[in-house]
Amino acid sequence: MANERSKDNSSEELFSDKPLQVIEKLGFSYYELNNKFVNLLEENQRIKQQCKNLEDKNQENLRLNSELNEKNQEISRTNSNLIEENKEFSRINSEIKEKLEEKEKKFKEFQQYVSNLENQRNEELQQLQKLEIMSQSLDKNLGILKLEEIDESIIKTFKENNEDFLASFSNKNPDESLPYYSNIKVVVGLDFGTTCSGFSYCHVANKQNICSNEIWPGEITQFKTNTVLQYDDKYNDVVLWGASALARKPNRRIKRNKPVELFKLWLGNLDKRLKPRLPVDHKKAITDILEKLEKYESKLVIKDKIAWSVNFFENVLLVLSVPAEYSEKDKSIMRKCAYNAGLIKNKNSKNLQFITEPEAAAIYCVENKLNELQVDDTRMTFMVVDCGGTVDLTTRRLVGINPLQLGEVTARIRDYNGSTFIDGEFIEFLSKRFGARAINLLRENNYDQFQFLVQEFCKNVKEPFTGDNREFYYELDIEYIAPKLLQYVDKEIMEMMEKDEWLIEIKYNDIKSMFDPLIERIIRLIHVQLNNIQEACSAMFLVGGFSENQYFQKRIKQEFNHTVKTFSVPAQPIAAITHGAVIYGLLFIKSSRSNKYAIYATCTTTRVLKYTYGIKVCLDWKKGDSPDRRTPDGKIFKFSPLVKRGTVVEVGKVFSLYEHVLLLPCQTGFSFEIYMSSNCDPRYCDEPGMEYVGTLRIDLPDVHLGYNRPVTFGLSFGHMEISAFAKNNVNGQNYKTSFEVDYF
Repeated sequence: MANERSKDNSSEELFSDKPLQVIEKLGFSYYELNNKFVNLLEENQRIKQQCKNLEDKNQENLRLNSELNEKNQEISRTNSNLIEENKEFSRINSEIKEKLEEKEKKFKEFQQYVSNLENQRNEELQQLQKLEIMSQSLDKNLGILKLEEIDESIIKTFKENNEDFLASFSNKNPDESLPYYSNIKVVVGLDFGTTCSGFSYCHVANKQNICSNEIWPGEITQFKTNTVLQYDDKYNDVVLWGASALARKPNRRIKRNKPVELFKLWLGNLDKRLKPRLPVDHKKAITDILEKLEKYESKLVIKDKIAWSVNFFENVLLVLSVPAEYSEKDKSIMRKCAYNAGLIKNKNSKNLQFITEPEAAAIYCVENKLNELQVDDTRMTFMVVDCGGTVDLTTRRLVGINPLQLGEVTARIRDYNGSTFIDGEFIEFLSKRFGARAINLLRENNYDQFQFLVQEFCKNVKEPFTGDNREFYYELDIEYIAPKLLQYVDKEIMEMMEKDEWLIEIKYNDIKSMFDPLIERIIRLIHVQLNNIQEACSAMFLVGGFSENQYFQKRIKQEFNHTVKTFSVPAQPIAAITHGAVIYGLLFIKSSRSNKYAIYATCTTTRVLKYTYGIKVCLDWKKGDSPDRRTPDGKIFKFSPLVKRGTVVEVGKVFSLYEHVLLLPCQTGFSFEIYMSSNCDPRYCDEPGMEYVGTLRIDLPDVHLGYNRPVTFGLSFGHMEISAFAKNNVNGQNYKTSFEVDYF
């Protein structure tokens, strides 16, 4: 009410004046209000402009803040990595410091010891006899042959060890999947052969002194022993192994199971019809022979041959040679058998490396004959003919000398008819004399006598035959060597043999007819290999047990003396593979300590693929595709090749690529089945000649990117095994990959 009265009073006061005065007052009020309104509009414009300026500044601040946040995150990640690297560096530094302190302590002890010996020698020069005793004692304890070589040997050993420590200290391995191998003290090269096996070894500190084991069970003195196992009655435990399980003089009181042999033929691509029947699983036999070799090798290499302590799992690098045609499945089986035999600490141990038998032989030949070969700018091409239980031909090119690098020129050739073919010809010779039925009964019922008969032939006929002496002959005393054969022959043959007192004379022409078919077969294989390379072959190396035979050497030289410049049979050709495996192991250690990529460049730089590799993919069914293969949702599964058979690939470099787009935004991983085929252009993963290799599994952690994660992956054909990689094409993220071989 008071307000209403106030308004009324104001109005009355306004209109109480004269009309002209009222108009003036009203005009003045309007003018004043209009000015205020204009001022307000201008003020509003200024405020809007200020707001706009503030918004622009705010956007700039937001952008700067975003950049600062990104840089801060990057700095945080860098700091985190630096902290982890610093911890790792501190740990390695601490370990090396401890080892260096220990080595310095030992070095001072050696210095003091040498100093004491020098003082004692100066004081007692007149006592030559005592000095000789002291020298012999020192030789025994330190493994040094001459007293005056102590200083030089110690300095050399410590120099090489210090170089190894400095190399591992200064080259932090950026790829933790590759070990440093700085703790490896001994390299062992193991040749698990079809008919014979053996091993060589070398201490890393004395790389020039590679030794081959020559003493085997049963006091057999040779570089290899037979790959044979003698089991108990239930085929559970091994009773005898090696040569002692195969060749024994007849004993009527002892009757054992038939020895298990040739079980290596169950691996590889040999036709199943040609694989031997075994009373035990072939993987058990492989494990058992590797276990026997491991125990024998550990005793010789670690306890008797080396004067200082060695832990087998930590300080020994085992290089196992395998045939060149072995698939990933075969190598996976060998790795598991090695683990079950106690050769490695775990199935994925890096202390076990594979090398192909032809490559090991090639490395040994080149390493031992490099000074004699005339290497020019054209890169020397040479062939290695490995004649053992089987025949392997490989042609390689010498790409580099330091480090040793070899390139494969053409695909390898393997023939399962090696020197054992001659043994088969000898059995055929006996069958003609005594009847096939009698020989088969001897083989089935008295295998020990049958094998003793073969071994006597090998030792006295096959090995010493030169082809020069046409009067050469040998008499087999069947009654002494295989008396059980007498009860299996027919009456007519028995009467005839009794007149000859069971003596069989093997003459020159008989022996030559056993040798010639095998040698002519090898000659044909060499001609095929030479035609395939279509270039000059500078040298030919003959290795393997049969290469020691002089008649074989002469025939090969006569055939190819106009084609090949140099022929060579290296020293210890029967141990070529084990020696080559050790040399590769030493090069592997050296390259892994200096540069992780150098591992792939060591020895072999190129390979000729024997298979077409690819993956199983799901595609839309199209007209022209097989109707029977169409799925209910209109899809079809096909083989997508990554690399074809016969392709020359660089070892260690990614050769084949495949881009995959994700189907789901939340997908955290995917996998591809990898196959290989002996055909050049396969279409489906279930067609003849196709073999499943394994599964490539790729982990995708960056789910927040959704569909925007196209992944490129490929296969890298390394020295012996296939490796895989994968990365995001948008952000460059490298994904964790695993290559699984599912055979167990």
